[in-house]
Amino acid sequence: MGCSASSLAVAELNKSLKHGDDSRLLLGKLEDQPWLLSTATSVLVSTAGTPLHTACERKHVEAVKNIFLFLSCAPLDTVREALQPYCRRAGLLLPSSVAEGAQMAVDMVNCKGQTPLMISCAAGSPELVKVLLAQGADPWARDRCGARTPLHYACMAGSAACIAALLEHLPLRHTERQGARYVDARSQCGLSALHYAVFFEHTGAVKELLRHNPALNAATTCDSYDVYVTCHPASTPLHFAAVRGSLTLARLLLEHYAAHLPPWEAPRSQDPRMRYNAGRQLPWQVAASHHPAARELVALLHPGQPLDVALGFATEGDQAGGASRHRVGPPPLAALAAVALRDKLLADLERCRKAAAPEAPAADSADMDTPLLGGSPQRAGGGGGNLLRASRRATSRTLSRTASAATQYMEGAEEDGLCGLCFAAREAVAPAGCGHAVCGSCAEALACGLVGASRPHPLACPFCRGQVRAFVPLAPPPAASWATAKGAPIGSAALSVRSPSSSMAAVTVAEAAVLTASRSGARIPRVIPA
Repeated sequence: MGCSASSLAVAELNKSLKHGDDSRLLLGKLEDQPWLLSTATSVLVSTAGTPLHTACERKHVEAVKNIFLFLSCAPLDTVREALQPYCRRAGLLLPSSVAEGAQMAVDMVNCKGQTPLMISCAAGSPELVKVLLAQGADPWARDRCGARTPLHYACMAGSAACIAALLEHLPLRHTERQGARYVDARSQCGLSALHYAVFFEHTGAVKELLRHNPALNAATTCDSYDVYVTCHPASTPLHFAAVRGSLTLARLLLEHYAAHLPPWEAPRSQDPRMRYNAGRQLPWQVAASHHPAARELVALLHPGQPLDVALGFATEGDQAGGASRHRVGPPPLAALAAVALRDKLLADLERCRKAAAPEAPAADSADMDTPLLGGSPQRAGGGGGNLLRASRRATSRTLSRTASAATQYMEGAEEDGLCGLCFAAREAVAPAGCGHAVCGSCAEALACGLVGASRPHPLACPFCRGQVRAFVPLAPPPAASWATAKGAPIGSAALSVRSPSSSMAAVTVAEAAVLTASRSGARIPRVIPA
């Protein structure tokens, strides 16, 4: 009879909760029979929940508040009596304080391991979610049906309001656990909340989750029995969207990726379209196998075209023409800095061209051939005439050999003065600080290459890899000159040839002729420019 009486009392309490009777009646029953609070309702419900679970399932906010009001105001003995049936089923010790008893009550589970917070999320009651979180409910609690959290239940139910209530009223200590964010909490099979929302095609729930920046590439670990379509392990939410054939959800996921992980900054491996599942299938292949007629979805998921083109933000012509990609949101600072540096380097090149323009005629006149010898030879008196002619012949032969060597050296110097990148034009400018010269066209190409790169980075010198912050003009080379060392000691007089690159080739005059002329008292002729 006792068992029958208790069962009838539980049935009456559940009946009053289902019909939404006055909450004062509930308080009166709990004061008379506190053990009703945690007695299982297995006679009526297969889940063997408690009256608190029933109140959450029926969305009776006032009834739930009154239950916790009863626990907070009751003495410890009454709280222990109220929780004794649950402690016996769960193998727990009775609470040692009223606060501990209230904490135990808010996290009571039924035979499936479901807490009142999970039931409230499944019922779609954001008010109850807030009440239970305020009472200290554990949002990380997991059920016995796949280790699902209350957030998973909210996503399966498609309740965007419950998702917002969970994520916005989450206590700070519960935002992260063991290095994982709450929005990315996984089930036993590796399913995140985004997996559930996408699979059950709850667009509002997906949008609410994306506001909290979940992991788009979260991959499942094994097959899950709580989704009735078999998906390969290592499937991402985009694979689930492909399985369901949902163009809307696939576009939502890719637009979120484009806004938060732009393709020009993120590695290509982070593109959700490039993720393989355990069957070595990309999302577009999954979509093509499950929905062959969904050509628009397959085209959107195919990684062969740029993401901004697939989303309709740009056209193939824009990409081929080198136009800047459409950015969702403001451009990154690296891209802005690249544009500023390009404009500054192009301005430097323009100044170098203007500075070099007036010097062109002077350089042309300096490169003109000049006679090596000029003026009339000085006559030597006495018997030095023959010796002078011999000295002139020796000097002429020496100059002939010197001119040939100088010509070969100047040809090599001209090759040395070519741009080290294109080997077609003369060196014109150099990066400030390193001095590795290049031609104007190559310098302009380097500057323009800063913009439009997949990952903007500082411009580096192609030779020393130093950073290029400015371009400066090369110093103009000295004109060609021929001279001998005036007043040099006998035996060391040299004929020098200056190439346009300021390199010197020295040839010693025939020492024998010089010594002979000095012994005879004849004057040594000097070679002077014309």
